[in-house]
Parts: sequence; C-alpha cells; structure tokens
Amino acid sequence: MATHNASQGFAWAFFATEAVEAIYDLRWMVAFTVILIVTDFWWGWRECKKHRTEAKTEEERKKYKFRFSTAGRRTLNKLVDYATYLLVGCVAGFAITEPLGICTHTTTAALGIGFGCLFELSSIVGHIAQVRGVNIKLNLKGLLVALARKKSEDLGDILDQGIEEIKDNRNKKEEENENT
Repeated sequence: MATHNASQGFAWAFFATEAVEAIYDLRWMVAFTVILIVTDFWWGWRECKKHRTEAKTEEERKKYKFRFSTAGRRTLNKLVDYATYLLVGCVAGFAITEPLGICTHTTTAALGIGFGCLFELSSIVGHIAQVRGVNIKLNLKGLLVALARKKSEDLGDILDQGIEEIKDNRNKKEEENENT
C-alpha cells in the first residue's frame, strides 16, 4: 500500500513539474494575458461609465450600473479560461504533437493561450471604440474561420462550431450569473 501511494505521489510530482515548466516557458505570454485581462476590465468599466452618463432614463442608468461583483467574476472566469487554454494546449503538445514530431508542447500551449489573447484584444478594441464613440463590430471569428478554411474546409467548419459553442456556453453562464 505504501509503495502504491509513493508511486502515485511520484507520478503527480512528475506531471506537476512538467506543467510548471511549461508555464515557466510561457511566463511572458501569461503575463501578457493577465495585462490584457486587466486592460479589458478597465476599458469595459470606462464603457459602462460612459453609457451610464449618457443614459436618458433611470431604467437605462440601471442597465449600465457598474457591478464590481459581476465584473470581478467575469474577470476571474477569464483567468481560469485562459489558464485552461494554456494547460490543454500543453497537454495536447505532450500527448499528440511532440510524439508525432509536429511541434513542441510549448508551441501548442502558446497557440492555446494565443487564441485567448486574440479574443481579449478584440474585446479591448471594441471597448475603446465604444468609449471613443466609434461604433464598430469586429468579427475575429469570421477572420479565423476564413483562414482555417483556406487550409481545409472541414477545419474551418470545426473551428466555426467550436467558437459558437464557446459563445453559447459563455452567454448561458452570464445569464445564470445575472439571475443569481
């Protein structure tokens, strides 16, 4: 029994060490992602404040009331989401791309968190445009799907479906959080 526990502990220590090494290798990307999340929080707050001051009715002002608990929860959810992108990319690298000789686990982890950075940049640009009074609609999803479809129609369809599922899940979570 004691050797079983020791071997389990060794296995977990080994995996944890590799995960920490991968995160360390991508420490600047992780720092960049945290900066993007904080920046998005800041510009989202500024956009909310702008809409609230421009609101003409009390009902509109209530709609744009800044709720730190909601904003904080969404920000923490983003941190968890992007950490998940990083770890899933890393594990996919160890499990698939490295054994096949395609690329390293660091590269796949960077791709995973890179998508999160693109989503965050899109959000930040949207907030800045709204604060500045420019009404633009960025379609990062369309750009990514179009680029993927250049390589493979199936890949583009898979990416399109995956992004839609992520958006649907995020919208459901936000609705649940607003109802509580």
